[in-house]
Amino acid sequence: MAEITEIFVLKMKDPEQADAIRERARTDFTALEGVTSWKTYVTTDPNRPTLFAEIYTFPDHDTAKRVTPKFSERELTKAFLAEIDEVLVGQYFTEHTPTGV
Repeated sequence: MAEITEIFVLKMKDPEQADAIRERARTDFTALEGVTSWKTYVTTDPNRPTLFAEIYTFPDHDTAKRVTPKFSERELTKAFLAEIDEVLVGQYFTEHTPTGV
């Protein structure tokens, strides 16, 4: 099965406050069996709202579906969820490989 990437694009209530909370949540969540990684990207345009992309990877779809619900159940990740102002996008993705090319 293909590796699954779960991507959330977020607006945070207070980005600086969220940083420390995110790092504690990252350490906790990535310790779970089946979580390959959690990376964070931030937008760079000073003239637009700051957005964060939280990117989680899992070895396959079944693992992602099994592990993802645990995010909202764990105390440290609950604390991170409380820092989110708005979720703009949140879905599972896999690498696109066009057929017939």
